[in-house]
Amino acid sequence: MLIATLTFGWIGIGIFLLIVFSLRSLLKNNEYGFLHMLMAVMYSMWLPLPFFLTEILTYEALRIGMIFGLLYLIMMVVTMAMQTGHIVHIAREEKTASAHEERSNHIMATLCGPFELLANIFKCIWAFFLVLAFWDNDMKMFAGVMLIFVMFIFYFLILLVNNSLNKPLKLFEKVVSNPYVFNIETICFFLTIIIYITVQQ
Repeated sequence: MLIATLTFGWIGIGIFLLIVFSLRSLLKNNEYGFLHMLMAVMYSMWLPLPFFLTEILTYEALRIGMIFGLLYLIMMVVTMAMQTGHIVHIAREEKTASAHEERSNHIMATLCGPFELLANIFKCIWAFFLVLAFWDNDMKMFAGVMLIFVMFIFYFLILLVNNSLNKPLKLFEKVVSNPYVFNIETICFFLTIIIYITVQQ
């Protein structure tokens, strides 16, 4: 199980690096659908991680965190796969009517937006249980690193509230969604977990 989990984990990291190095070419060729499919595969490679962490970290409450971690990954795989289908369909239709564009924007807002934000909140909850597990296993450094990811819950909560209200709160109007923040936070989170598993083997 260890070898399989590590293999899939590092494949996921490899896919992320592939996306980074091929991003300009993909965007230039309007291959947004393929980009999202790569991301769906990337997240699917990390599906074993919540299960495996409960096996190697002797902390019973982590089983609760596992549920949130697994739910997060499933939600991300689903939304990326669905966005792929939608993006490819729109690109092939090549329609420019305003009604068509409006419908497209509506579907994309449904497939991402609050859905992805809620998923990321679940990830932060999972990270919280990982903090407790690492601390209980006397792994203070990993607990400290995971605590950083827990703090992102405030960022995601603010964005979720703003995306869920008809009139976003003026207090948080300057807090905007940044894909670079999302992606860097995600890769650092999973890289930390995979490095931990790697050094423990």
